[in-house]
Amino acid sequence: MTGRRLAAVATVLVLGLATATAAAAKKPSNEPPSRVMIVVIDQFRPDYVERFDMANVRALMDGGVNFQRALLGHMAAETVITHNVLTSGVLPKNMGWVNEVYRDVDGVLGPAGSYQVTSSLGCSQFDTLLKAQDYPKLDDQLGGRFISVGQKTTAACTAGHPADADDIIVHIGSRNRDCDGDGTNNWRSPGGANIPAYISTPNCGRYYVDAASSMTYGTGTTSPAWMYPLDGNRFAVGTDPAHLGGDVWTADAAIEMMENETDWRGMMVTFGSVDKAAHMWGTDDDGPSGVGDDTFEQAHLPFAARTADLQVGRLLAALDAQGIRDETLVVLTTDHAGQTAHRYHGQDGPDRGNFNWYYGADSDETYKQPQPALAPLVATGNVDFSYQDGHIATWLHDRSPAKLAEAAAVIRGMPDVIASYVRAGDRYQRVGPTGAMSGRERSWWVRYGQELIDTMAAPSGPDVVGLLRDDVSYGVAGDHGGHQRAIQEVPMAFSWPGLKPQRRQEHFRAVDVVPTALRLMGIEPVAGTDFDGIAYRLKQGH
Repeated sequence: MTGRRLAAVATVLVLGLATATAAAAKKPSNEPPSRVMIVVIDQFRPDYVERFDMANVRALMDGGVNFQRALLGHMAAETVITHNVLTSGVLPKNMGWVNEVYRDVDGVLGPAGSYQVTSSLGCSQFDTLLKAQDYPKLDDQLGGRFISVGQKTTAACTAGHPADADDIIVHIGSRNRDCDGDGTNNWRSPGGANIPAYISTPNCGRYYVDAASSMTYGTGTTSPAWMYPLDGNRFAVGTDPAHLGGDVWTADAAIEMMENETDWRGMMVTFGSVDKAAHMWGTDDDGPSGVGDDTFEQAHLPFAARTADLQVGRLLAALDAQGIRDETLVVLTTDHAGQTAHRYHGQDGPDRGNFNWYYGADSDETYKQPQPALAPLVATGNVDFSYQDGHIATWLHDRSPAKLAEAAAVIRGMPDVIASYVRAGDRYQRVGPTGAMSGRERSWWVRYGQELIDTMAAPSGPDVVGLLRDDVSYGVAGDHGGHQRAIQEVPMAFSWPGLKPQRRQEHFRAVDVVPTALRLMGIEPVAGTDFDGIAYRLKQGH
C-alpha cells in the first residue's frame, strides 16, 4: 500500500471527511454566550484557507466576525509566548517571560540570573512562572472549569496554568511506555494536570501514541526537514486506527472531554501539526518532496492543513451534537504565522534545528554548536545565551553600555539584519544605521518594528535584538519569531450564532482576544485585571 493510500485510509477512518461541517446553529441566541472555545491552528497563515481549500475554517470565518487585517501584535512570535497572551490579555513584557530563552532574574525556577529554554519547560514550571506573576487568566475571568488541550506542552500548559482543581490540561507527554512489547519505551503517554482517567487510562489506551525515533516519514533523511524531523505520531496522524496521532489526537481528546465534562466554561484547543510541517519544509511547501511513491505525504503542509480543517469541523459538529453551539463563542486564530527561509543562515544537516536556534547552556541542556553566521557574535566572548529564528535575540554577560553597543554592532553586521537594538528599560533603542531593505520591508518596519520589539522589553528579555529582512531565518526552513509581515499577519475570527457576520478592518491583536470575549459574554473582569488588550464590540443580530 502506498503512502498516499495509507494516509487516505487513516483520514477516512477517523476524520469523517463527508460529515465534518463548520455550520453554525440555525437559531440565533438572545442570551450572551456562556462558554468560550479558542481554537488555535499553530503557525497558521490567512492564505492557507484558500490555498488548501479549508472549507470548515472558511465557513466559520465567513459566518462570523472576521478581522481581515489582524496582527499577532507582539514579539517573540512563538507558541510558548502567544498561548499565554491569548488566555491573559497581557503582552509578553508584562507576563513573566518574553522569548524562547528566559533569564531568571528573580530566581523563580533556579538560581537568580540562570537561563531556561522555555520550549523545554514542563507543566509544573509554567505553573510556577505564572503563579509568581499572579495576574488573572481566562479561567479566573470565567469562574468555572477550563480545559486546555494540544499536542505541545508549550501550548497546553502555558494556556491552562495556573490550574485550579477542576481545570484540565492535556498534552502528549514523554516517551515512557513500551506499548508494542519491543523492549523500548517509544510510546508517549498523556501528560498535563488533572488528567481525566478516561484519557490517562487504560495503560496504552487510545491516547498513547507511537513515537519511535525511527518513524520519521522520510523527514529524518531528507533536507531540509531533517533539521527538525518527525518523531513518530506526535504530529503525524499515522496509520494505526487505535492510536492516531497529530491533530486527530487533539480533536478526539477535546471532544471526549466536552462530552464528559459538561460544566466546562472555557477551552483552548491547539492543533500543532501545521506548525511542524511548516518548520520542516517551509511555509510554501506544496507536498511530498518526491522521495518514494508519495510515501511521506502526511509529513507535509497540505496534508496537515486539510487535517486541521477537518478537526475544526469535528469540534463544531460536536458542539451542535451536544446542543451547546448557541451558548459557545468560538474564536479561531493562530499563535503566529510564518515564512519560508528563502535566505537561510542556519546550518542544514540532520537534527540541526535546536543547535541553529540556540546558543548557550541552561540547567540541563547545552547548545554550543553555532552555525557559521553566528560566529562573529560568539567571538565577542560575551554571549550568555542567544536565540535566533526570524529575529536574533541575545543575552549578555557584561551589559555595560560599551558592551551593549559592541554586541549591537556585531549583530547589525550579520547577514540580512536590517536593524539592531539594545534594551533601555521598558523599550528598545535602535543602535546604528539600518540595513538594506526593499520598499515593502521598510514600510512595514517603520509602521510596526518599534511597536513589536518593545513588547519584549522586560528584565528577563534579550539585551540585544536584531530584526531581519523578509524570508530570512537562522533556525529552520520555515520559521517564526520576528516582526515580519508574513509572521505577524494572522487569521482572527469570532463565531457565535448571535453575531452579525462582518468583515472588519481593524488591526486586532492576540492580546485583544480575552477582553473582547468577556465583553461579548457580559462578564466584568475580576479584581486585579490590567489588560494590555482592547475590548472590541462585536455587533449582534442578523
